[in-house]
Amino acid sequence: MAGRKWQETATGLLIGIGVGVGIGILLAPKSGKDTRDQIAGSVREGLDGAIAQGQNLTERAQQILDDAKERVKDAAEAGERAYRDAKSTVA
Repeated sequence: MAGRKWQETATGLLIGIGVGVGIGILLAPKSGKDTRDQIAGSVREGLDGAIAQGQNLTERAQQILDDAKERVKDAAEAGERAYRDAKSTVA
């Protein structure tokens, strides 16, 4: 029941945004070419921002992966040392 309410709200919001954008374009004081250029510029800026964010996320993920590899390597070395110490104590 709650999922349906959420879907109805989201649908209404998207329809409202679409109608608002349509009315705004129709009533805009700029020419069609100017409006298209402005929209294209906004889309380009949005894509550039998305690409930059994607690159940042990729770099962060790589850093996290490198850190995890280093921790696993350190843990493996500590385990090997503990094994050698235990083996030499028993022998």
